[in-house]
Amino acid sequence: MEIQKQLEIIIPTYNRKVHITHTLEQLTAADSPVKNCSITVLDNASTDGSSEVIESFAKKFANVTHIRHPKNIGGNANITRSYEMATAPYVWVVCDDDSFKWDAWAEIEKALETEEYDLILTRKDDLKGSNNIAKIVRQCTFVPAAIYHTRIITNGVLMNMYNNIPNMFPHLALVCDILNKKGLIFLPQGEIMDKCTLDIVFSGDDWNTRGAEKSYIPATTRNMFWTVGFLNSLQMIEDPKLRAYVLENVGKHGFFGYIFGSFRKNYTFYNGNKLNEAFVKNDLNFTQRIKFFFACHLLKLITLFIKKKKK
Repeated sequence: MEIQKQLEIIIPTYNRKVHITHTLEQLTAADSPVKNCSITVLDNASTDGSSEVIESFAKKFANVTHIRHPKNIGGNANITRSYEMATAPYVWVVCDDDSFKWDAWAEIEKALETEEYDLILTRKDDLKGSNNIAKIVRQCTFVPAAIYHTRIITNGVLMNMYNNIPNMFPHLALVCDILNKKGLIFLPQGEIMDKCTLDIVFSGDDWNTRGAEKSYIPATTRNMFWTVGFLNSLQMIEDPKLRAYVLENVGKHGFFGYIFGSFRKNYTFYNGNKLNEAFVKNDLNFTQRIKFFFACHLLKLITLFIKKKKK
């Protein structure tokens, strides 16, 4: 199979000169199985020399394209645009700070060749040996963890992606659509993602507004963080029973345990933001609302106790 006819790679980036250099070096290396694929870098108006690095790769490799936006449109908008512009049968959006290992590439390539799968996993770190659909959804929050068939990027799905940008995970519109339509997911034996990220300076919570000029940021954006964005994104799962199942199984200890472990940031860092509570509670079923209520109140008491102890 001529892999370059089946797969294209798109990399959203902003001010990651060292990291984008490392990523492009890996993808274009002589031993890279994707070195002949179309590789497009969507540059969010970088100012640190990243643009010059990308341009140098574009001059050296005919299959590397550098698209520099005139203005920074935000990280999640850049991710959405990556999927919007895809034209090959499959698209793999990778981060600008990823590392790869190609030992398991053969099975990925076979899956691509069949063209029957809507989603092909490339990383399984969050699964911990499980094939549970909730764990797969969680894994897919990491953008490069999945290669998608572009046939699923319809007008409706793309609109959902743009609408979900404030929730940090526009690409989960793709995953939810696959679940809604009972699409096919390929779960490989191995994985080709070596590390989640090389850049620990900026957390995922900072991704969407990184590089924005200082201006007023509304509370919905200012107080948004990973857990809230993820739970809000699950509202795109159409079947209430399936949505409830994902919520109950995404963590190790059920929905209550997940909220108790992951939602505590709303009280330790965001001062018990009511908007986050309202957004998450909005789409829960009755049982989950009860669990959410008790988990939140327990977190509030613990946070209050810790604050008093510090005084």
